[in-house]
Amino acid sequence: MSGPPGGIPPTIAQLTGPVLLGHLFNWGLFGALTVQTYIYYLSFPKDKLLPKALVCAVFVIEILQTILATRDAFRNFGTGWGNMEDLNDVGWLWFSVPVMSSIISCTAQMFYAWRIYILSQKLYLSIIIGAISIVQAGAGIWCGAAAHILGVFSEVQSHEYKPTSVWLGGTALCDVIIATAMLYYLSNSRTGFRQTSLLLTRIIRITVETGFVCAAFAILDLAFFLRFQNNNYHLAPSIALSKLYSNSLLVVLNARMRVIGGRALHSAPSDDYSLSYIAHNSVTMIPFTPKASQISGQETSRSLSIAVSHQVSTDAIKNGNDKDNDAYFDDQRTSRV
Repeated sequence: MSGPPGGIPPTIAQLTGPVLLGHLFNWGLFGALTVQTYIYYLSFPKDKLLPKALVCAVFVIEILQTILATRDAFRNFGTGWGNMEDLNDVGWLWFSVPVMSSIISCTAQMFYAWRIYILSQKLYLSIIIGAISIVQAGAGIWCGAAAHILGVFSEVQSHEYKPTSVWLGGTALCDVIIATAMLYYLSNSRTGFRQTSLLLTRIIRITVETGFVCAAFAILDLAFFLRFQNNNYHLAPSIALSKLYSNSLLVVLNARMRVIGGRALHSAPSDDYSLSYIAHNSVTMIPFTPKASQISGQETSRSLSIAVSHQVSTDAIKNGNDKDNDAYFDDQRTSRV
């Protein structure tokens, strides 16, 4: 398709390259989100209705966002290829980027605010996080509506820098507060037990990593938007911003999962049951069974393996009656656990 008078500018790569990268990032993160959602579906069928509904709603919104963004990608690089006016047209990105990203980020931040309240039992910090999240979501929706009215990217960058600063700056500020608060309260929750410490260390690492990654992308998006007014650098992180928040939410939910027999030999099972209906009050004890070479007289250290189950179990220990098991465990009181 022929371009407008004046032809294609020499800076065409600065206009099309970031858009292409943004759509590639968006599709890649959508694939990761699909896998995360499937893992959640398989791993936590006993979760309460609220987290299930949250995961379902986020995934449906992300499907819609991907469809709308792909429609604009096909318009830019397919039917409208070479047309600079079509490249400058906002299309449906006014809805799929600022509006849907602010909704997804607000949803994830509200979830984190609730988790912080569960950890700290203090309401004021969760209220602050919720207020900042609502403000940034409102600013994001405002930016989307204004972009739809203006209609072209060149006008959006020159007229909407204030609400965009509130949207992306508020998002980054909220993420930093959440990551810092989770780090503080989880660090103070250490009990001295090795397995619990391993679990808390894993949760702290995931929370800090996802929180600061989302904040870094929001700050990067804002910096590109304010600094580079004559190109589309800001669209590279902006198009895929909602996918970062969706994946971070699913990563935190799936952190409770334990892979049996995996490479993480020292990982601890999660004892976070605030999202699940399942009670955590059963312990299965598996007695140590010596090998034939050990029975023949070789000296070996005897050990007792204890595994905590996620489900309530009332079954008796297999291959032995209660008296034999009682005698065995009495004999193992001084053994290594």
